[in-house]
Amino acid sequence: MLNYVSNNLQKVNNVKMNKSLIRSTEMRENKKKILYVVVAVAAIVTLVYLGLALFFTKHFYFNTFINGENYSAGSVNSAQNFVLDTSNHYTLTINGRDGITDTITSADIGLKLEFGEEFQNIIETQDAFLWPFSLFKKCEYTVDTMVTYSEEAFDNKIDTLCFFEQENIRQPQNAYLSDYTEEGYQIIPEDKGTVPIRTKIYNAVKESVEILADSVDLDAKECYTNAEIVAEDHALQKECDALNQLTGVKITYKFGEDREVLDGSIIKDWLVTDEGKLDIDPDLVREYVNTLSKKYDTWGKKREFKTTGGETITISEGAYGWWMNRAGEAEALVELIRSGKSEERTPLYHAQAAQYGENDIGDSYVEIDLTSQHLWVYKDDQLVEETDFVSGNVSRGYNTPVGIYGITYKERNTTLRGANYASKVSFWMPFNGNVGMHDASWRSSFGANIYLTNGSHGCVNLPSKKAEVIYGYVEQGEPVIVYGGQVSVPRTEGKQEQPEVTVPEENITPELTPEQQIQILIEAGVLNPDGTPVQQPEGVLPEVPTENPAQVPQEIPAENLESIPPEVPAENPVEIPQEVPVENPAQVPQEIPAENLAENPVGTSQEIMGDA
Repeated sequence: MLNYVSNNLQKVNNVKMNKSLIRSTEMRENKKKILYVVVAVAAIVTLVYLGLALFFTKHFYFNTFINGENYSAGSVNSAQNFVLDTSNHYTLTINGRDGITDTITSADIGLKLEFGEEFQNIIETQDAFLWPFSLFKKCEYTVDTMVTYSEEAFDNKIDTLCFFEQENIRQPQNAYLSDYTEEGYQIIPEDKGTVPIRTKIYNAVKESVEILADSVDLDAKECYTNAEIVAEDHALQKECDALNQLTGVKITYKFGEDREVLDGSIIKDWLVTDEGKLDIDPDLVREYVNTLSKKYDTWGKKREFKTTGGETITISEGAYGWWMNRAGEAEALVELIRSGKSEERTPLYHAQAAQYGENDIGDSYVEIDLTSQHLWVYKDDQLVEETDFVSGNVSRGYNTPVGIYGITYKERNTTLRGANYASKVSFWMPFNGNVGMHDASWRSSFGANIYLTNGSHGCVNLPSKKAEVIYGYVEQGEPVIVYGGQVSVPRTEGKQEQPEVTVPEENITPELTPEQQIQILIEAGVLNPDGTPVQQPEGVLPEVPTENPAQVPQEIPAENLESIPPEVPAENPVEIPQEVPVENPAQVPQEIPAENLAENPVGTSQEIMGDA
């Protein structure tokens, strides 16, 4: 049994040893085969490398370009034959502006090729053993000496090119700014034109012929004259930006429901250049503002008014309505345009009415009927108060002025002073210089015909309680409509005038604010509403009390007149009163500040002039 096992183990071992010997033999054979392959490949590569090295001793490298043509692996003879064949049929295409083209052929200029050693020299510069590098590197050469042609024929051909024909020549035009459009100003690009420069064309074509180029672009070779100013010009762009900043402004004026739009279509006509700087013409701006003023101002215009009694009357007198500050608004408008800002705007005013439109009186006002000696106070079209009153003494020429006015201001507990009186009042509401409404505690009766012979110095005297109520309703600027009344009282011989009720005189010097002084002059007919002296017909002078005449400035500074409308509408001429009360003469400053002309006073002292 043991022998049997031992024999089997021996057999297994013998088999394993045989297999190892077989594998070892196979591996040796495989290695030999691989070695043979490697040696064979190396031999082939070496033969190819050496063969190509020998080849490139007489041929150009791969990726060799001569005068733009690919001569890779070509011989000197093949290159020369190719060039000769090309030269015999050579044509140069010359491209100009506007799509104009022309050609030059080898026959035109007697073009020939003369070969020297140029091609051979290129091969000699090659290292044949480094030919593999040419697979990855492009080699370019230029041969300049191989082309010959007739200089005279070439020169003549240049002169006959179509680029020099008159119909193909257009003068260049500079870039410029367009006229104003809805998009503003724009830069119109330059026109390069087609004016050729012969010298540059000659050189560009010559250079192309000598390398047998297929074409040449004259514009790219700068063979034309150009515009002096192009669209990219900095100064031109700066001017365009400046124009668009000014004309890009949009200002919308609001006049109630009406709108006036000022934009570039108007502003463009105001542009001027002052010392090289773009600006706005202030005179033209003033004309525009004047146009708005004439269209929307209502100061001094006639008005139709329906009284509480139902009668429609025409009122042309007074100092009420919209009165634009033309000089101030023009100046503000110029600065606004210069800033380049757009906005909705309300003009600057010397005086304002209650509302825009034909009925600028509005629904809140005081109606004073001098005939019935009765007044009504309306608030938002509702009657809120009414009362009898006593107006100016007609028999003494202190008539209360008729017309439409605005409440100048309101003041409590003040003293109204005249030449021979001083009246303390609790509720003072002036509407026409020193003429206003106030309480008259010294009176016991109101209404009827008291005003004819025992009236006030021009004010509207009210019962104290009524004055307090009215004072609570009215506001600064609120319209006061005064109409009717007798203007004179027939004198009856032997009839004595009733004594006037006044407060005893106090020896105090009258004081007036500049605004009140100017307003008195306007109402007295000495000055126009625009601040200019009234021009009387030749030989006619206003009747002013000689004992204390109003002193009118001989000349009003020009800067003050600019802020006043140049004229008062003809339908409302200034009326010259026949008499000015001696007790309350107007005192005029020698110089009238512009800001005071026809402006409402912002405040008064506790002791003021007044027609009690």
